[in-house]
Amino acid sequence: MISLRFEQLAAMTDGKLLGDAYASRTFTGVSIDTRTIEASQLFIAIRGEKHDGHEYIAQAIDRRAGGLVVEHDYPAIDEITRRIPVVAVDNGHEAMIKLAKEYRLTLDAKFIAITGSNGKTTTREFAYHLLSAVTSDIYRSPGNLNNLFGVPLALFQMPDNAALSVFELGISTPDEMPTLAAIIKPAVIVITNVGPSHLEFLDSLEAVAHAKLHLVREADRSVPVIINADDPILMRETKKLREDAVTFGIDNEATFKPESITTDSEGATRVSIEGATFRIQLPGRHQVYNFLAAYAVARVLGFSFEHVATDQIALDTVPMRGQIIRRGGLIVMTDCYNANPESVKAGLQSFFAAPFGPRRVVVLGDMLELGRDAEKYHREIGNLLSEYKFNLAAFVGPLSKFTREVAMEAGCDEARCQHYDTAAECAAEICGLVHDGDFVFIKGSRGIGLEAVLDALGNKGETD
Repeated sequence: MISLRFEQLAAMTDGKLLGDAYASRTFTGVSIDTRTIEASQLFIAIRGEKHDGHEYIAQAIDRRAGGLVVEHDYPAIDEITRRIPVVAVDNGHEAMIKLAKEYRLTLDAKFIAITGSNGKTTTREFAYHLLSAVTSDIYRSPGNLNNLFGVPLALFQMPDNAALSVFELGISTPDEMPTLAAIIKPAVIVITNVGPSHLEFLDSLEAVAHAKLHLVREADRSVPVIINADDPILMRETKKLREDAVTFGIDNEATFKPESITTDSEGATRVSIEGATFRIQLPGRHQVYNFLAAYAVARVLGFSFEHVATDQIALDTVPMRGQIIRRGGLIVMTDCYNANPESVKAGLQSFFAAPFGPRRVVVLGDMLELGRDAEKYHREIGNLLSEYKFNLAAFVGPLSKFTREVAMEAGCDEARCQHYDTAAECAAEICGLVHDGDFVFIKGSRGIGLEAVLDALGNKGETD
């Protein structure tokens, strides 16, 4: 974990330390949120679109912050310098990024950078578990710390003894990836796929690929690049930069391609590759791609699974990313952390292929950040849904009305297709619509808040 003297902090952020007496004092750890700040951590005050961190400086001091980074024009800057070490900067967020870049240069660990439209988090988790089975001192970025705020915070949390570090990188706009690349300086690059996500800012699949590939453009040519051989746009765009990419895939020829893929009675996926069998505790073909990307990382780094009980490696992911859980007498596939057209299609395919439940219930929330084609993509999901047999579908959010409309035009009767403006409205009624033993799929963008529906279903057994 980062621990520096304040004179070092000032130099690394191009800031000004206010008070020479504080020069040799140290902080350990960094926070931008006073709700979770710990004693001795540095608090960086960042001005955001909705909140200004400078408004919470008093809380940071009360919670025994080790020091502050504040912007020069903070009105009470003279008063707080009498109480706590302060480094004044032009811009709090830019200072945090500068600190992350400088701090990264002091670290010896090899960094694996994972990006893509879908599967980043699960690939990160799989890579962590696979690497942990063959070596030690592995770190992975926690939770959803994958953007220009989260990646620096994840870096600052990294243990000093980490030898390998697996980071997930997410972007919304084209100019973000070069900065993330400059922070991480990866030794291995993984691009899982490109699909229609963040189209408010990236208006075509080629633009998505181009933005992700900034990671490759910023890297030395000696850095291995791992890509999905079954993604034609990604393959085409990558070849413009690198002919030597390592590939993984199921359908096309690839450097790493499984010999067999099967599903067991518990819905887990078994993948055999290079003579070893791995058990993925998640259903679906898309999870196989996530596994193959992670497997390629381990092999590119020179590790072998020859003497490892591979079917015992816990290949799971973080909550709300495709797990099958049992709640309130129901079996629930919960995948409501994020959503775009490709991930919803993959999720539906996995859901309807899984060996559970006589009755199937689908809860679909809006897919956000799809730009001008948002209605078209939601209608496409309605067309796809109409190809499956289900007992009930609940659509949540204004855009999901289009999904429902198309499903009903294709023959789904109104009684089986319910629409709700908000997740709270759906949560209030869903328990009265499902039956014990139902198999339920929950999928939508995080901004729709479908975890409220998951919570309601979890409480079903207590209210029956």
